[in-house]
Amino acid sequence: MFRWRDCLEGHILIGLVLSLISWVMLTLVTFSTPYIKSIYFLTSPTPQLKFGAFGYCSLLDCVGPQLGYEQDGGEIIRWLTGSMILFGLAALFMLLAWITLILSLLRVGKFMWNPVYFRTAALLGSFMAILAESFALALFVTARKRYDDQGIRATYGAALWLGLIGAISAFLGAAIGGPAYQGHYMYRAHPAQAYNV
Repeated sequence: MFRWRDCLEGHILIGLVLSLISWVMLTLVTFSTPYIKSIYFLTSPTPQLKFGAFGYCSLLDCVGPQLGYEQDGGEIIRWLTGSMILFGLAALFMLLAWITLILSLLRVGKFMWNPVYFRTAALLGSFMAILAESFALALFVTARKRYDDQGIRATYGAALWLGLIGAISAFLGAAIGGPAYQGHYMYRAHPAQAYNV
């Protein structure tokens, strides 16, 4: 039975909205260039290259999709591009967090109402999203500086900012969203003793 009363609580709505936003943003970053060519981390005008999570594209063809790639000039570091898989893993964990929150609202058995499932998946997703965004910032800020040192004006793309929005919403969803913890049993020395003493 769906529990509308619990849906109207602020922390449930915050958890639903933020985990959904995070999942969408991190999925878009995961399927950036060479899959979705309009979403990329960095672009350079000469030669015309757009760098994504699993490859890069020029005007004629694309390199990838592959886990870990490098460019001939040495501006892009192979092991840092391999860490872009963390965006996909973070998206999967945020989707799992959203599903566990929906299942806890649907009250699928007494087992699913435990808030630990949402919190664990959301915390793992937010940790991976923050780690992936840190690697992406380190990689593409350094690559832009190397291009600028060569006199090539490189610019950031939408994937860097989508990843940042996904990481922030994943963290906020894990920190303040989800079902409330409920303590059924609390130790008291004497039944007449108040809890706050």
